[in-house]
Amino acid sequence: ICLRLVMMVRPPYVLVSFLVSCISLLLFVDTVLCSPVPKLQHSPVQLHPENNKYFLFRGKPEVLISATEGYFFLYYDNLSYSPFLYDAASHGFNLARLFMMAPNNSDFACLNCTGYYSPWASVRDDAAGTVKYNLTQWNPTWWSRLHEYVLLASSLGLVVEISLSTQMYNVDNWHACPLYYKNNIQGVGNTEYWWAFNTINHTDILGVMDSFMSRVVTELNPYDNVYFELCNEPPSQTIGAVATSQYATHILDLIQKVEAPLQNKHMKSFQDASVFQDKRISVYNFHFAFGFGWWVGAIDALDKGYNTRNVLSYATIAFNEADIVFTGETAEESRLEGWEFLLGGGALYNNLNYEYFSQQGQNLHTYLGCLSTFMHKFDFLGVSPDTSFLLPSSRLSSGVHMRGLAQQGRTYAAYFHHGTVEKVTHYLLTPGQWHEDLQIKIPQGSYSLQWVLPCNCTILSSGLVQGGSNSSLHAPSPLYTEDISLLIVAL
Repeated sequence: ICLRLVMMVRPPYVLVSFLVSCISLLLFVDTVLCSPVPKLQHSPVQLHPENNKYFLFRGKPEVLISATEGYFFLYYDNLSYSPFLYDAASHGFNLARLFMMAPNNSDFACLNCTGYYSPWASVRDDAAGTVKYNLTQWNPTWWSRLHEYVLLASSLGLVVEISLSTQMYNVDNWHACPLYYKNNIQGVGNTEYWWAFNTINHTDILGVMDSFMSRVVTELNPYDNVYFELCNEPPSQTIGAVATSQYATHILDLIQKVEAPLQNKHMKSFQDASVFQDKRISVYNFHFAFGFGWWVGAIDALDKGYNTRNVLSYATIAFNEADIVFTGETAEESRLEGWEFLLGGGALYNNLNYEYFSQQGQNLHTYLGCLSTFMHKFDFLGVSPDTSFLLPSSRLSSGVHMRGLAQQGRTYAAYFHHGTVEKVTHYLLTPGQWHEDLQIKIPQGSYSLQWVLPCNCTILSSGLVQGGSNSSLHAPSPLYTEDISLLIVAL
């Protein structure tokens, strides 16, 4: 087409400009339209077969760490996902979270969102000044954005948790949803009960969502960097555990049916393990450090033993939403919970941060980048939650919180912080002058020992130590003001 049109273009300088434009167009078509999905060299991200408390992604064991700017990039035209994804990758993050469903209500989705997209085609009534949606016709722009987002994330090495559904939370959000009967030309969703969206009782709503979720699962099947969350924050406190379990089971069955004839099978996640369990779920999500009475929080989950095979043998656990904006949590307080969760046996930490590019947001990215660096200093596939290597004769600072991981004779990692549970959802940082005087029992051999500052990865002290003597290893920490981590690795 371009070559034919070239013959019609005059004068020569216009011809050159036109050729450049044609080349750019052809490159775009080839890279984005002609080959939208990368060829897989590995199976999709999955639990690691050697230790199902961690992940296997593109041939490597992984923990997943990120701070997500927002979940709603597919829905608003003033939201650009490229800067977020590139910045996330630059900090060593390997995770993002993306919602498939959102009402046309910026109070629900994000701050100052404009230009709403829907997965369904819109029908404008100019006389009435309203827009409705045709739930039998797709909006190609939305679906293109989905592929573009996941493809770019894939090229940057980012796993994307795809949340297929979400709680509506209140009637205002429900009234702004395309599936509310006043917003679609089919009249689907004629109910004022916002929680009906997350049950199997309203067959018209369920039928539309089944069709929608089936297409999402089908479209994303070729990608190795996605897995599916059944529903974000299902309203179990409103509809009850039985209805929640029925809804979750329905979506699990749907994914299984859709993927049966397809090449790839993807992980599924769900919040939380205290409400519903099914061995088809690979990841149980927990929101906020503490659940404020709605659900089990992520630090609560550690205390309940969900990080151990004794309590949850077939799946791992994820702290997949911690929030700065809604709760007033600082970057430093987020650092405490992220480090504690992963050093306590969790496999994923994600902080929802609408202030992503603020100074607080960038500080948090540094802290989480250090967490990723620390976790990749040792072979975490062999470890399990364990602090028994610290002898009772250790003298710990007053009020310290401690978590640890260990593989006998090979790896010992511990994290110490001073945060108080004075806020409902997270820690309140309590700085001071702190010191841990540890007595450690490890088998005979030579080990490297490091004390690391979590805020900037600084190695405060390091050295070679010997284990296996009749007496314990004395490992006093340097003075610290907020938190500190210890790593001992066999040589």
